[in-house]
Amino acid sequence: MGWPKQTKELEHFLPSSVLVTGFDIIFFWVARMVMMTCHFTGKVPFHTVYVHGLVRDAEGQKMSKSKGNTLDPIDLIDGIDLDSLVNKRTSGLMNPKQAESITEKTKKEFADGIPPFGTDALRFTFASLASLGRNINFDQKRCEGYRNFCNKLWNATRFVLMNCPGDEKDNGFAPCDNQCGPEGYLDFSAADRWIVSILQRTEADVAKGFADYRFDNIATAIYQFVWDEYCDWYLELAKVQLQTGTPAQQRATRRTLLRVLETILRLAHPIIPFITEELWQTIGPKSGKDLSQQPAQSIALQSYPVSEPNKIDPKSEAWMNEVKAIVDACRNLRGEMQISPAQKVPLWITGNSLFLEKAAPYLGALAKLSEIKIINDEAQFERDAPGAPIALVGQNKLLLKIDVDPKAEHARLSKEITRLAGEISKCQNKLGNEGFVARAPAEVIEQEKKRLADFEVNHAKLSQQLAKLAQ
Repeated sequence: MGWPKQTKELEHFLPSSVLVTGFDIIFFWVARMVMMTCHFTGKVPFHTVYVHGLVRDAEGQKMSKSKGNTLDPIDLIDGIDLDSLVNKRTSGLMNPKQAESITEKTKKEFADGIPPFGTDALRFTFASLASLGRNINFDQKRCEGYRNFCNKLWNATRFVLMNCPGDEKDNGFAPCDNQCGPEGYLDFSAADRWIVSILQRTEADVAKGFADYRFDNIATAIYQFVWDEYCDWYLELAKVQLQTGTPAQQRATRRTLLRVLETILRLAHPIIPFITEELWQTIGPKSGKDLSQQPAQSIALQSYPVSEPNKIDPKSEAWMNEVKAIVDACRNLRGEMQISPAQKVPLWITGNSLFLEKAAPYLGALAKLSEIKIINDEAQFERDAPGAPIALVGQNKLLLKIDVDPKAEHARLSKEITRLAGEISKCQNKLGNEGFVARAPAEVIEQEKKRLADFEVNHAKLSQQLAKLAQ
């Protein structure tokens, strides 16, 4: 297309204020575009240039038609069988003699062709790969992971819809807040406050990612929150609250399930727009969004989530961290003792009784426990469970009340004591290093001292347990 003669006409053809390009052509094209536009219009065509890396194949080779290693995004989205892929890669070659080697390589790399991953999974993959490096090695296994993420989000939405029937009014909290009457009162648990608190931190991380043009950090923050926190932990906690909670607690849980999920959909929409739009059309009205107005009928027209620091709750986060630590300790004990994940076993525990009484329903469900016995007398705890597998979590000491092989438990305790001894040695070396003590901030030194004290306490307790086992 030729250049328009008049400047006013040319202004209609000016690009947007942001240009996205690869690093390999930044001088040849970007510099010329800037100079040409300034010459004809006296204006700078764009003020921000986002320079991304060069997409290469899984082996780090530059994608080239002559090499036969190119990938059509449509084939990754819709899938393609092996024969069609070979024909596409070997047609129109500059050197037809390479067709045989390209065919062999393609059959080896894509023995069953390429399965369909979907547009959102492909977009998420490239967002996660958009790091500061100059090269991006594309691997379709990353697409598989993000396709699984989309499936996870879909299944999480199904769970929420199953447990939150009707609209907000039907769920009992549309016009209400904490100050409502008995029928609408919302009793938010520590788990509810925890997931909302972590959501605020995630929103802040995503905002920083956009400000820094770090789309990989955005993808990571969304992935970790949705998969690791909301799906793996909060949905399991919500099951307990919906089954055993009071009506006020159940209403609060349903509200949290819906509101957090609706925020997740808006948060992830720029990266995975299709599945979020589809899910939001159902979740939006349930969480209180009014879709009766024409401009508001798409998630793309909703306001983007903004972090609210006043909703960050360190106490609920500390509570949840302790719950996670105890559950992880129980799971580790089960694994080390080769107990089937499906088998429920009793747990004996001593420590912070106030915390343990409130957390017991969650621990029982998450750690697959048949019962939880809280023992306030540590001497009784030691006396009644000789040789049982013990784990230490902060102030809490826990054991699975099962018959164990003394030799296997001796080996497990010895391994953990050796690990703790190594950690103690590392901390002592750090604190004994005059250079580290002189340069490190005071809070870092205090944290290292606390870690050393905790390691020493746990080492002493486990050593004592090992000695009793030997007796």
